[in-house]
This record gives sequence, structure tokens and C-alpha cells, in this order.
Amino acid sequence: MFLGGGFLPYVLLVMVPGLVLSLFAAYRVRSTYSKWSKVDSGISMNAFDFARYLLNSQGLTDVKIEPVPGQLTDHYDPRSKVLRVSSAVAAQGAGWAPGYADARPHLSVASVAVIAHEVGHAAQHRSGDPQMALRQLIVPVASIGSTLAPWLVIIGVILKLTGVAVVGLVFFAAAVVFTFVTLPVEFGASRRALAYVEPLGLTGERADGARSVLRAAGWTYVAAALTALLTFLYYVSLVFGSRR
Repeated sequence: MFLGGGFLPYVLLVMVPGLVLSLFAAYRVRSTYSKWSKVDSGISMNAFDFARYLLNSQGLTDVKIEPVPGQLTDHYDPRSKVLRVSSAVAAQGAGWAPGYADARPHLSVASVAVIAHEVGHAAQHRSGDPQMALRQLIVPVASIGSTLAPWLVIIGVILKLTGVAVVGLVFFAAAVVFTFVTLPVEFGASRRALAYVEPLGLTGERADGARSVLRAAGWTYVAAALTALLTFLYYVSLVFGSRR
């Protein structure tokens, strides 16, 4: 990986900027989520009932809901039409929590935003959103690009097999395209999410909180896209620099 262009250029051009972007995005999303997970949304439902309510309100009655372990692991799986709610989000609507006025289940602003975002993805899938369709189309190639491509580039550079290295570049380019196609898909789901929750009472400060959570989550995808692009450009310099 470091041959041809040298280790120092890789550190300065890829590792440092990529690490800074990733750390900033991770800090932003976790700190924002933590802040708004302590603020009551005013919605007296548990996470699964709320997800079902939003799905049904959008005509997505065929989408199933399942729990998934972890925090910020919520996602919509278009292949099986399943919306998965993380244990952290589900716990916030499981019953009474300190600071709430009564013992009924309540959801935090952060949980409402996260669930509504995933419902947004389900709605994108149902409507045939072109960006989402494109993302799903390139998933197999992108998966190869993020795992096998770097090794093809390294082998091609070391053994002077330019054709092998170029194949690696093509596969990695697909992974880069995937990260950039993901951006409008994620931002589009966030716009839908805000439209879903505002009529339910998330206005004013609560709406600002939901917007902050979704914006912070969006930064993780921006960071991933920029890091992938920087890595791709470095691989290009390795492959074609090694031919001199």
C-alpha cells in the first residue's frame, strides 16, 4: 500500500485527513445523540409502536420491525423489507425514565429522529427512489471494492502488473461512487423524517434537536465519502507513479 508513493505521503494525504474527518464525525454524532436522547419528545409510545405507527401512516404496512443489538445500529433492510430498531433506541421507550412526568413509555427526541429516518428509507424504497436503487445496484461491486481492491492495487504495484492494479482501481472506484451515492439517499431520508415528526408535535426546540441529530449522522457519511475519495486518489498515484 505504501510502495511507490511512500509511507509519508500516505500519512499526510490520506490517513491524517481521513482520521480527523472520521473522529470529528463520530464525536459529533455521539455527542448530539447523547444530548437529545435525554430530551422528551412528548410522544408516549415505545420505539416499536412508534415505528409501526409511522410505517402504517406512510402505507408501509408490509414492512416488518425487528430489534437489533447496539447503539446507532438502526437501519432499514430493503432486501427483506425489515426496519431494525437498536436496543439503545428501544430502551428509551420501554418504560419510565428519570425526568419524565409519568410512568408511561416515552421516546426521546433522538429516538424519534432515528426511527423516522429509517422509515424515510423504507418510503424511498417503496417509491423507487433512483438514488437508492442505484446504491442497491452497486452494492455487490462496492463490497468487492472495499475489501479486495486494495490488495489488487498492492499486488499490481509490487509485481509491476499494471492491468491487475487497474482492475483494483476500477473496483475501488465503485466503492467510492457508492459512498457518494449514499449521501443524497441519507439526506433525503432525513428530510422525510422531519416531515413525518413535525405534525406529531416535534416543533421548536424539539424540531431543532431532531434536525441536529440527523445532521450529525449525515456527517459520518460525508466523512466516509471524502476519506474514500482521498484513498482512491492515492491509489491512482501509486499505480501510475510506479510506471515511471
